[in-house]
Amino acid sequence: MGKHKITRISFTLILLAIAYLRAFSAQAPTFLIQNYSINDYKASCQNWEISVSHYGVLYIANNSGLLTFDGNNWELYPLPDKSPIERVVFHNDTIYTKGEKSLGYWTRSEHNEMFYHPIDRLPSHVSFRDRSLKINLPDEVLRQDPTVVEKVGEYYVVGTSRAGLYFLDESGHILRHLSTDNQLQDNIVHSICVQDVNLLWVGLDNGIAQIDIDKSIRLLAHRRLVGKVEAATLIDSLLVLRSNAGYFSCNIYEPQDQLERLTPQEGEKWFEIKPKMTFQPLNFRLSNIDPTEIFTNPDNIYPAPQNLYWLTKGNEAGLFEGTSNSAILKCRILFDNYGFNLISSGQQIFPISDSLSVVSVMQGVLVMNIRQMIAENIGGLTLPQFNKISYQKEKDQVMINPSVNEIILPNKFQELSINIRTTVFTPNHQVSYLLEGITTEWSPWQQDGNISFLQLPEGEYLLHIRKYVAQGPFPEITIPLIVKPAWYNTVWAYLAYVVSLLFLFHSGINYYMRLIRQKEERVKEEQEQQEQQRLQKMKEDFLEGELKDKSNELMLQTTALVKRNQAIQSLVEELDRQKETLGDRYPNKLYKRLRELMEEALNDQADWIQFESYFNRAHQNFIERIRQDYSDITTGDLRICCLLRMNLSTKEIASLLNISVRAVELRRYRLRKRLGLEGDTNLVEFLINY
Repeated sequence: MGKHKITRISFTLILLAIAYLRAFSAQAPTFLIQNYSINDYKASCQNWEISVSHYGVLYIANNSGLLTFDGNNWELYPLPDKSPIERVVFHNDTIYTKGEKSLGYWTRSEHNEMFYHPIDRLPSHVSFRDRSLKINLPDEVLRQDPTVVEKVGEYYVVGTSRAGLYFLDESGHILRHLSTDNQLQDNIVHSICVQDVNLLWVGLDNGIAQIDIDKSIRLLAHRRLVGKVEAATLIDSLLVLRSNAGYFSCNIYEPQDQLERLTPQEGEKWFEIKPKMTFQPLNFRLSNIDPTEIFTNPDNIYPAPQNLYWLTKGNEAGLFEGTSNSAILKCRILFDNYGFNLISSGQQIFPISDSLSVVSVMQGVLVMNIRQMIAENIGGLTLPQFNKISYQKEKDQVMINPSVNEIILPNKFQELSINIRTTVFTPNHQVSYLLEGITTEWSPWQQDGNISFLQLPEGEYLLHIRKYVAQGPFPEITIPLIVKPAWYNTVWAYLAYVVSLLFLFHSGINYYMRLIRQKEERVKEEQEQQEQQRLQKMKEDFLEGELKDKSNELMLQTTALVKRNQAIQSLVEELDRQKETLGDRYPNKLYKRLRELMEEALNDQADWIQFESYFNRAHQNFIERIRQDYSDITTGDLRICCLLRMNLSTKEIASLLNISVRAVELRRYRLRKRLGLEGDTNLVEFLINY
């Protein structure tokens, strides 16, 4: 029993010594590598050179053209002839590029679109990066055909065409080797761009790599090597893991994929020395949490040293410091930002010290340094920026200057597209948005900077866009968004409606007043007309009475004249009989004188003049009218016409005219011809109706 105890203590001391030696010699950098393939940036796989601008945009010489990346969006700008670009440099806000057959510079429009301008030679103050190798390289590196060397802080980084990247110290010793065997997606390196002492961009023959040096979060081992972690403990610098694939240990500062497999007995001894922490419920209220309140109802709670607690919700984790009655958020991390996904079942976070935690993700095992993560975000709270704004209207894509203070859209736009960038200088690129007036909830975090809205109704909105940060409030920008009303719903339209209503009201009043006036005029006209009709009727009645009187007077006079003529004719006949009876006994002179007097009385023109006067008054100038219509009519014919119009008999006419009945009939016959009457036309009716 004592022997086994001594052996166990000796083994423990040996492992501790190994751990201390590893910690003492741990000078090599650690990495967090994110690979970008053609599926991400949608261009050629070959990337020859990379340059970074002072406003946080990468410019990459790609076989398909000039490739840009702002932390959220990849954009490709081909040359006019579609030829490859091999060199690129950013200088004084201008991008210069060179290809086998091209040389020129690029400028941005007010809408953030890139335009190419060919030139014959570079300006004297501009030059592409010197690719010559100015240091002595070890034979192992030289055998891999080195292509580029860059100084990064205290390291030299050498790219090769066969074996990826080598990290050397200033003496030329190899500290780290990155290749397809440990996270790098391609071994052919064309260029290295140093963004700062902790971040490299590497142009590969097949893709682009972002390498964070000594990052606060790093991938310790791939899942295919370590499996799913079930427990973790840290003794000094020695990390021991227990997973469904067995037990593993490593110096926590060693490079990735350098885990040492332990036997179950060896592994359990370390957990006996320092048992894992047990779960303790969180029995106090959370305060000072981020505005999304995502941790109000967490999925899991994991206690950590110094009264700290990890809370997870979805693919996000928050570290809280507990007090007597509240918990204060110290730091948070969204694993989407690094391309990792927390496991969905089982313990996710294993706190191993007051600053270090092991995280089990679908991709493998992570190590997080919380203090370093908080330090990395101090002073880095940059605001998200508008990169491009446009909207679709019918078949046209209309660009809007991204520096505008408000976005104004027409009424019937189809789609609004907004592109956000966070720059490559910030460690977090996830953005979220809320359109006030449409929704009250923030959108899920997304690294894609594209935001779109379809056919918003007219009105005024407020678009909020915020960027994820590890601590403190989320940096947020806000811009008003105005959708113009339809033409029939504008102020001018309402003014036109008011004017139209006033006009209609005024027109209605005028129309009503006009109707009243017209009614009054009609009433007045009717009254005047009735009065005129009354007067006319009185006049007609008077004229009718007068005409009737005149007709009666004419008839009486005519009758008297007929009787007188008949009496005179009777006297003439009696005179003729007496002369015939007495013969010579009746004096001829007396006979002739009496007969002349009687004939003069029968043919007295004064009687006819008086007759015509009475006749014209009674028959509305009948004589004048018939004279005008029939100019060849004779005086005798006129007298026949007058007497026939009075509907006198032939005998009465013969008596008045002192002619025979036969003579009257002859005159009637001649009169019909003068008047042009047909044989079936009644002469008397014609004259009465004339």
